[in-house]
Amino acid sequence: MNRTRAMMLLALAFLIPQPALAAGELSGGDLTFKGVVVAYPCSIAPESERVPVDFGEISIQSLFASGKTTPIPFSIKLVDCSPDVFDSVTVTFDGVQNAQMADRLAIVAKMPGNASGIGIGLLEADDTPVKLGVATRPTTISSTTMQLDFQAFVEAEPDAIANGTATTGAFTAATNYTLHYQ
Repeated sequence: MNRTRAMMLLALAFLIPQPALAAGELSGGDLTFKGVVVAYPCSIAPESERVPVDFGEISIQSLFASGKTTPIPFSIKLVDCSPDVFDSVTVTFDGVQNAQMADRLAIVAKMPGNASGIGIGLLEADDTPVKLGVATRPTTISSTTMQLDFQAFVEAEPDAIANGTATTGAFTAATNYTLHYQ
């Protein structure tokens, strides 16, 4: 009983404010600051942080007939550019590659009934094919706002055409892009 009473008194002593502690100093912790100062000649415009490309409805008959769709244009907009820092910019697209076609993005099959037997290809504005993981040709930085133009298309896998195994349904694919300044 005396031991319990002693513990209670000790606990109460910590709950009662102590004048020496209230007026004294309490050593705090450390703060660490870090960062990187960089020189980027351009910033990515907010609307280009996520660029949707909508192919709409694609006829499977036209895929079997021509092998791919008409390219759909899309752009990456850059703002606050200055050629004083770097002269040019290239873009590298990365993503999961279609196992049947080199340099074509694989579609994501999320549910049964989705499309299959297709991949997504990319082109530069002048129809030069874009290779996944390889930088595009350099574009000169010449103004404060600039637009990097590309195209995307849907292509049927050769085996899917030969065997008639491409299926209809919804599809998605994704790529990340990285800007490289020179």
